[in-house]
Amino acid sequence: MSELIISADVVEKNNAARKADLERDYASLGERLDRHGIAIDAIRDKVEKFAVAIPSWGVGTGGTRFARFPGAGEPRDIFDKIEDCAVISQLTQATPTVSLHIPWDKADPNRLKQAASRFGLGFDAMNSNTFSDAKDQKFSYKFGSLSHADAGARRQAVEHNLECIEIGETLGSKALTVWIGDGSNFPGQVN
Repeated sequence: MSELIISADVVEKNNAARKADLERDYASLGERLDRHGIAIDAIRDKVEKFAVAIPSWGVGTGGTRFARFPGAGEPRDIFDKIEDCAVISQLTQATPTVSLHIPWDKADPNRLKQAASRFGLGFDAMNSNTFSDAKDQKFSYKFGSLSHADAGARRQAVEHNLECIEIGETLGSKALTVWIGDGSNFPGQVN
């Protein structure tokens, strides 16, 4: 059994306080859908099978490429993020996997697997970051990565993506999302 972050009793108590209203609302929605020839049970069956992967950056404190805006309770590392993803999964029962973003979430793959399995989580697509510079990387992606004019920067981006694939294979991921910042913001910018 997976470890729970929030006590099952707390969740059950909060759900019980709302159950009567929810059941009335559900019945009302069912009646309205039925008037249009839509069976609410068929929709519910589809929704029960639906799953969403949580992107690791989705549980962090946001920012932009210009600044970072830390806040209280922000995850310190990928292991804190996995715990936050476990809370979402526990409450929604629809988010069984996490999508890591490398290099931000880089850690020993075996430790990552162990941390995720503790909460009954797995891994979905790996996300490679070549749209911003990582600490200590040799070439900057300021002017592109996979399409950079400098062969060294392109090679660095390719190697990073290959590393992401290797990490993903170890974690059981079946996909790679390549995040690039190549291109321009407006016509004529790179002429």
